[in-house]
Amino acid sequence: MKDGQIAGLVKATAERLRHGGVTNARREAEWIVQEVIGRDRWLSGVCRRTPLSADETARVTELARERAGGRPLQYVLGTVEFHGRTFSVGPGVLIPRPETEQLVELALGLYPGHGEVCDLCTGSGVIAISLALTLPGPPHVLATDISEPALAYARRNAAALGAANLTLVQGDLFGPLPAPRRFSLITANPPYVSAGEYDALPCEVRNHEPATALLAGSEGLDIIRRIADGAPRFLSPDGWLLLEIGETQGAAVRELLDARGYAEVAVRPDYAGRDRFALARSRGALRRLPHGAADGRPAGSRLRCGGGKRWMEAAGGVVRPVGEARGAAGAGGGAF
Repeated sequence: MKDGQIAGLVKATAERLRHGGVTNARREAEWIVQEVIGRDRWLSGVCRRTPLSADETARVTELARERAGGRPLQYVLGTVEFHGRTFSVGPGVLIPRPETEQLVELALGLYPGHGEVCDLCTGSGVIAISLALTLPGPPHVLATDISEPALAYARRNAAALGAANLTLVQGDLFGPLPAPRRFSLITANPPYVSAGEYDALPCEVRNHEPATALLAGSEGLDIIRRIADGAPRFLSPDGWLLLEIGETQGAAVRELLDARGYAEVAVRPDYAGRDRFALARSRGALRRLPHGAADGRPAGSRLRCGGGKRWMEAAGGVVRPVGEARGAAGAGGGAF
């Protein structure tokens, strides 16, 4: 731990956060101070010898005030780490959850090696950009979202991370896509929170993150049904549909995908063992679904978890850095 002035500022910041009801106050105080003075300066120890400026101290105090008032840490800092990259987030876009990293891993294993990719409900673009920068080729990735504020973050992230093979389009699900465009892989982390579940979410989520990115009708299935209805027109003959779903929705989503004629329907768990992902293939595909490992990833895929330092888990509002226990499930995806 840094000594001198920096240690005193961390201690004072942690105390302010603790009084505001922040559970992980000490760690968050360190993240806030590090964000203001810079990661390199924090790690190098220069801050031990260089006094903090009045502006830096005032900035730390302001960020701590916002966080103690209930604003999500990711909004306070303006960033979140996902799949090894740093993404900008803020008011108007949902904060990516750890579970969605696992969706990216599944997508990397399902992609057949050819064809375009489509990401619906893209939000800040974490799925689309991660796939655009990681898939072999790389393929062209097209992402849609109905929310212009969310797409503003996605555009910023795409530019900052160099995702030149990504096209972002505003519109409702498949609405802006010209038929008969076909995709080898369609991904989505849609809104999937039911009205009853929404009322039980922490105030930090309900009061700050966009409700349209979370709520999806009385059962939480409204957007998932629409995606399932529309995807066959846009899937290539060997294409996959991959969805993040709520932990109680596995059976219902499997049933609705089966009823719509999809092949090889499967529900996969997250690392906590809860139903979290639904996979389905366009009818007539020849190859079989790769058998999943016990952790829900396709056999042979390698985990590429982000080395991020902070996460907000929807249930309970607990913030933990990547690598610590992840006990709570995340809510839905892009802003719809």
